[in-house]
Amino acid sequence: MEELTASLEKLRVSSDNPSPEPIDELLNHIHKQEDTTEVCEDLVAGGILPLVASALQGSSVEAQAKGAELIAELAKVESCRLECVTNGLVPKLVEKMASTSTGVALQACRALGNICYEHDGGRVSVMESGGANQLLGLLQRAANLPNSSEDHQLRLVSTGFLLNLLNSYDTVQDQSMEAELVDVLCQYLDKFAEDEDIPTHVLLSLTCMADTEVGRSLVVTRDITPQLVKVLRINESAEVTETALELITNIAETESVKTQVAKGGICEAVVEVVRRHRNSPSSDLSPPIIKTATDLIVLILVGDESMTIVYNNGSGPVYQELVEWLTSDLEDLQIAGALAMGNFARSDAHCIHMVQSGIAEKLLKVLSSHNNGEGDIRLQHALLSALRNLSIARQNKPDLVKQGALDVLLPMATSIETFPVVFKLLATLRMIIDGQAEAALKVGSNGEVIKRLVGWCGTVDHPGVQGESSRLLAWTIKNCDGDSSVITSLVTAGCVAPLVLMLGSEHAVMVNEAALALVLIFAKEVKKDMVENTKLTEVLPFVLNNPNLPAEILANVMSMMTALSANEEAFELLKNEAIKAAIEKHASHENDQVKTLATALKEKV
Repeated sequence: MEELTASLEKLRVSSDNPSPEPIDELLNHIHKQEDTTEVCEDLVAGGILPLVASALQGSSVEAQAKGAELIAELAKVESCRLECVTNGLVPKLVEKMASTSTGVALQACRALGNICYEHDGGRVSVMESGGANQLLGLLQRAANLPNSSEDHQLRLVSTGFLLNLLNSYDTVQDQSMEAELVDVLCQYLDKFAEDEDIPTHVLLSLTCMADTEVGRSLVVTRDITPQLVKVLRINESAEVTETALELITNIAETESVKTQVAKGGICEAVVEVVRRHRNSPSSDLSPPIIKTATDLIVLILVGDESMTIVYNNGSGPVYQELVEWLTSDLEDLQIAGALAMGNFARSDAHCIHMVQSGIAEKLLKVLSSHNNGEGDIRLQHALLSALRNLSIARQNKPDLVKQGALDVLLPMATSIETFPVVFKLLATLRMIIDGQAEAALKVGSNGEVIKRLVGWCGTVDHPGVQGESSRLLAWTIKNCDGDSSVITSLVTAGCVAPLVLMLGSEHAVMVNEAALALVLIFAKEVKKDMVENTKLTEVLPFVLNNPNLPAEILANVMSMMTALSANEEAFELLKNEAIKAAIEKHASHENDQVKTLATALKEKV
């Protein structure tokens, strides 16, 4: 403590023309401490800040550099940062960033960077003192300095200061200045792409800018794709790679940016990153880097134009690599490959080509190892999403049936309990059996599957599963070629009640599907006990009085009632006042088919 006091007194005595020696002594004393908090707080309490302010303004360049360095050490302590601001050091340090001495500019940058670290008061003071423009000028100068150790350090410190200034603080004040800043940061990525620390500072700074609306617009407009591709390809630091991937993920939210990065070769560079970290894991960061990279590719493929660019008529190198991922021994790659296939399968042309080239077979082969309750849930969901999309194209349906899709999918219906997976499974089955009598018969004749479907029709835990179960029952009836044994087994399993509830859906397409399925059931056989324990008498008035229901669907509902009238006991259940009133109203409907059906029903009730 005596040594500290003596050095402080020396500095006080020479305050008119500060010497670097006492400052150096104080720095040495600080550096000797394991925990510098106490000594720094003691120095601030002892009046050090006005003394170093004098050193900054003195004639000795060495004293200026040492003074700024001392402030940088003091500002490492959280409690000292505000004192640095209130003692007016920030404007003086901002001024010194313009010094022709690299050492002075470097230490001034260090000091300001530390003052701004997690300290909004410091950031505000720097901005109000013109620090942003001064820093921009310094970054521009430093970019063109030689590659000496000191010049490299200046670039490292100045980019670090920029990061601390931008982090969690909205600095948008001068858009033209920020546009210049983006240009400078791109220059840094171009020139120092192989460095370990400078790209990290630059990429994080760009991320901070992209967190503001104006900053994001500037980053996107400038198109930093070439620089990002360069960094991903040549920088071997796991930290830099992860930071670059996170920045791209941040800005790739809009369709235009997805297209921009797809055209610019980001996907190819990201695939290289995955390959590098898969084949030669460099650190504990390799697994999260692979996960971030694969998630990014899937995100880019969400865009219609970007997906088309990467697909490139099935010959795109990234597309072909993603197909290979389906058989990878890395779970994240398999899942990403499956999700990517689902994204590519968003047009009939793509779907048809993909099935013809064997993609569906690959997906089914992978799924066959996970088609039970023990299978990986994320992979199941991704594979089913892709298969569902592929099965939408009418031309693909018979091919999928021939490739054994039902042999893989139906066991899942009796073993999977996870509702999001069940939802995708049911939607996939519904798509595949559309127009495929053989497939519908296979579903309808599987008693265990039908039992599960009827059970899921009553679930309240997942409305999507409830709706898809009812729809799959309806589509099975519609597509089974009127097979009596299938329809009878469906009725016996209790499918009429959920179809009646589906009739009351708010979605017109589901109302229509339910009505048609019930018409087909009642056309085969009508018994009172088929409908008496359903909610048909409650649902029908709601449906018949729905003003938004298209006339052709209303006609199908009435056709269902007409089919039901074949059994007098069953039809007697419909003879309540609400249903009678609705039929009476529709007897004068403007649609001829509705009017005819309603008139005939009116006579019967």
